[in-house]
Amino acid sequence: MNKALYGYLSATSGALIWGVVPLYYNLLYKYAFIEIVAQRVFWASLIYIFLFVIQKRLLEIKDALSSLKNIILFLVCALLISANWLFFIFAIHNGQLMQSALGYYIYPLLTATLGYFFLGERLEKTTKIAFFFAVIAVFLKGSTISNFPWIAISMAMTFAAYAIIRKQLPVKSDTGLMIETTLLMPIALLYFSWQSRVGTPLFFGGEIIGLILAIFCGLFTIIPLYLFHNGNKALPLAVAGLIFYLNPTSQMIISILLGEDFSLMDIFVFGLIWIGLIVQFSPMFFNSALVSKKH
Repeated sequence: MNKALYGYLSATSGALIWGVVPLYYNLLYKYAFIEIVAQRVFWASLIYIFLFVIQKRLLEIKDALSSLKNIILFLVCALLISANWLFFIFAIHNGQLMQSALGYYIYPLLTATLGYFFLGERLEKTTKIAFFFAVIAVFLKGSTISNFPWIAISMAMTFAAYAIIRKQLPVKSDTGLMIETTLLMPIALLYFSWQSRVGTPLFFGGEIIGLILAIFCGLFTIIPLYLFHNGNKALPLAVAGLIFYLNPTSQMIISILLGEDFSLMDIFVFGLIWIGLIVQFSPMFFNSALVSKKH
């Protein structure tokens, strides 16, 4: 399999799994969203530790944590990604998956803008226009205080800040995620300890089926991120960024199937986002067409 095909398959499957995984978390509606996040952290960390031990990659962890600066940055990353997971599960549990989709539509545009201000990265004119459309869309969505998309804004901001800080850490994607989930492990264990004290069974009821559901929380945390990061390495960032939008598009469709409201205002808001995306990515397709025509 050539590199490009591998990249397309990895990025596409990762984005699609990421997009439909809310269906799985929706099955866990009777459990506290904090418990679900704790299970994600606990099992993702255990799986990573197991994989790194059998692959004899523990030295990578030591190298990644070789300076105080790196340790602090990883701690900040861990807190940001856990906050993002909390908002994500909270959105699913409260019938607000549409806001999650909106947040993930905004995230790449916000990341590009933050990269311009904090990392000195070049910001294309098309990205500026797309971000302008996104700002207008959020403003319209929040035109009434009861409709303010605070979940979408929180998800976009935490994930964008996470992406910007992680870019400062020269480590492999799975190494970084292993460190972050392991740093969060004590918080998950404290939550489990509290559950035991109040008499709540661990692992979604304590039976075998509950244990299996908990393990899958870890797998559904690791697999899509691993696949999508592999796709990012094998593909141009513009292409990988476009494929990422399969995630929020899938979430938006699922939210409608789950019975969430999709008003005329929502159609207008998402329409503005899509117009911005067309503006951002149309030069890429135009340039590709010119190259193909020359050949």
